[in-house]
Amino acid sequence: MREQGSSSTRQSRRSPQSSAPQRHRSPPSRQGGSRHRRRSPPRSRSSSSARSATPRSHSPTPSTHSEQATGPPPTLAPLLQHKSTNVLPTAVVRLHVGDSSFVLLALYDPCAAISSISASLAAQLKLPALHVGEDRVCKATVASKVDADLRFDVLLKIIKGLQICTPVRPLGDSVRTRFANLTLANDNFHRPSTISLVLGADAANHVVTEGFMPSQNGLPMAQSTIFGWMVSGSCSC
Repeated sequence: MREQGSSSTRQSRRSPQSSAPQRHRSPPSRQGGSRHRRRSPPRSRSSSSARSATPRSHSPTPSTHSEQATGPPPTLAPLLQHKSTNVLPTAVVRLHVGDSSFVLLALYDPCAAISSISASLAAQLKLPALHVGEDRVCKATVASKVDADLRFDVLLKIIKGLQICTPVRPLGDSVRTRFANLTLANDNFHRPSTISLVLGADAANHVVTEGFMPSQNGLPMAQSTIFGWMVSGSCSC
């Protein structure tokens, strides 16, 4: 009886121990698997939505960069002349080519090696062009509007895009009044004009004559020429 009782006691003690581990292993595996399946989708959605939302709200569009890059650059002349305005020497001249005659506004630039004319103006006037190597030139005669007998021949180099604006801003009428007693080469020297004809150093001996008026009280100076008095220099009035 003792042996039967002890054996049944051993069996009763073993049975809870053998079944307990089975109950303890199975629930954690099911709960752990369910937790992993429930939590992983929200993490993937939130992380992907956060990554996709960030560039949409902060990164600029390519069109914004292109509009800023293609904006017009600032003009240098007004920046350098914010305290004074420079006037380049100009004159109204008569240009004779063959049987045709034209009244044009010319710039006198003794620092230019040769005289020149813009390609667009040469085409507009239908000037006959000669090819000299890779360059194109045309022959012309420049005459004074003051005295028709004052003239000289010149060889003009045809240049694309030759356009010079002077002055960069209008000057007051008081500046024009300062030279009222002179026969001016350009009566509108104080108004901005675009020029496409340049008389260079090759024409200097024919252009300049005796007579000079120095700058006074912030006004430009004046030089006597066959076209009249050319006004040029810095004006701070």
